[in-house]
Amino acid sequence: MSPSISLRTPGSPVLRAFLALLLGGAAACGVIQHQGVIVFGSPDSPRMRIAIAGLESRLGEGPLTVIWASGSGEGAREQLRQIQGRRPRLLVVLGTPALISVAPVEKRIPVVFALVGDPYSTGAAYDPAHPEIHQENVTGIASPPPLKAALAQGARLLGPRAWGLLYDPNDGVAVELKERFLKEAPLLGLKPLTAASTEAAGDRRGLEELLARGATVFYLPPAASAARYAPLLLDWGREGKVMVVSSLPEGSHAGALLWVALDYRALGEEAGALAARVLKGEKPARIPIEEKTPLRVEVDESLLRRWCGYPPGPKYSF
Repeated sequence: MSPSISLRTPGSPVLRAFLALLLGGAAACGVIQHQGVIVFGSPDSPRMRIAIAGLESRLGEGPLTVIWASGSGEGAREQLRQIQGRRPRLLVVLGTPALISVAPVEKRIPVVFALVGDPYSTGAAYDPAHPEIHQENVTGIASPPPLKAALAQGARLLGPRAWGLLYDPNDGVAVELKERFLKEAPLLGLKPLTAASTEAAGDRRGLEELLARGATVFYLPPAASAARYAPLLLDWGREGKVMVVSSLPEGSHAGALLWVALDYRALGEEAGALAARVLKGEKPARIPIEEKTPLRVEVDESLLRRWCGYPPGPKYSF
């Protein structure tokens, strides 16, 4: 059934009738007005909402339509069918789960993605060595977790020490970060120690095991499961029991000697700038995927002084 059309046109009744016929025929042929920009994100979280605020500020179109993906099954597929029916000019996809749902299904609507650590595992892109080769209607920004930056900053501030990392084997992001931790820490002169825990009841035991094995610095990775034991570990940091380096972007990081986290507002703004290019007519196929990791970094001077025994430089944040 054709959509209803309301006309307010000057001129003769004949002209108005002609325009109504013309638009009605266009609607019958499937030519309807585009519905602007739609954001499809997963999971809903404070970091996502911060990024969306940055996206909106760069596009300057006011509040955007945001749809949170219902998992990765039939619910998400039905949401995508509804989005496709609205024929947006652009689909902005935020988060790895959302991109995994979109990439195999949507091949026509222009897509810009962000807040994705590894787009090459989603099907949207194919080879990290060739970021210019990707799905033709898709482009975006890769932003891997800032593990390397946190290790490098920590090594510079604290010297060679044993670092502990507690991870949940059921959390894919945590497992990936554990593997990177084991690989990258020795390159900076650090000794990596890891322990596993799958539930809150085992977190304290895992942390105490790492402490008994000689860990003096504990890394809080930006994984969902790490939020489970973060309050305990940050309490230990405030008490002077351990040194904590955190990359968790949400919540208080009081108790962390060093905080190195992605700047999600800046990532949203970067996504907005890229989206604006596509809206102006650039083809996603011609825009290589870029890696961007804008950081927010803070050092707690009092904790650094307590552990290192000398006045540090001024506190910095960027």
